[in-house]
Amino acid sequence: MTGTDVLDQLFTTPARTDADVVALVSGVVGRPLRRQCWVLFLDDRALPVPFLLPVSDLPLEPDDRVEDFATLVAEVCVDNSASEVVLVWERPGGTRIFPVDREWIEACDRAFAERALRLRAQVVVLATSVRMVEPDEPEWADEPVDPVDPVDPVDAVEPVDPVGPVGPVEYDEPVAYDGYDGFGGDVVRVPA
Repeated sequence: MTGTDVLDQLFTTPARTDADVVALVSGVVGRPLRRQCWVLFLDDRALPVPFLLPVSDLPLEPDDRVEDFATLVAEVCVDNSASEVVLVWERPGGTRIFPVDREWIEACDRAFAERALRLRAQVVVLATSVRMVEPDEPEWADEPVDPVDPVDPVDAVEPVDPVGPVGPVEYDEPVAYDGYDGFGGDVVRVPA
């Protein structure tokens, strides 16, 4: 299956379950390369809208621009007939989220709720895994996730048992990064 075929399959498969959302994010974003947020839009049938919004110029910590970000996403939803969104937090080099990431997750949850935007999920893409996160997860949830069997994004878009367990996607090999300034800088891949 070619890369185009994989993307076609991802964008024609509804993201109804949490596992579907993780598979979609894994297939679209892949491994993390820079600190940024992606916004994926879903229509009323949970199909991905063919419009992605990568945002790499958010400040390190959430401030009043969170409101502007939520307003922008609301406008894009209207313009693209999207009924819900998935926020993806791309975080290279780490195996867990940090308090500042938690602040962004919580601030976006509040700002989107104030605008009646349906936030389907927030997903973090780390160097070793892809997993859903909730604003109210206890602090221990930020610990590195236990390894599970790797999931190939191509295989993950096949129908998934909605009753089965939803686990994080794990990568076979962690990737180390050098030359990354923590936000918006250049990334150089270095073998782990």
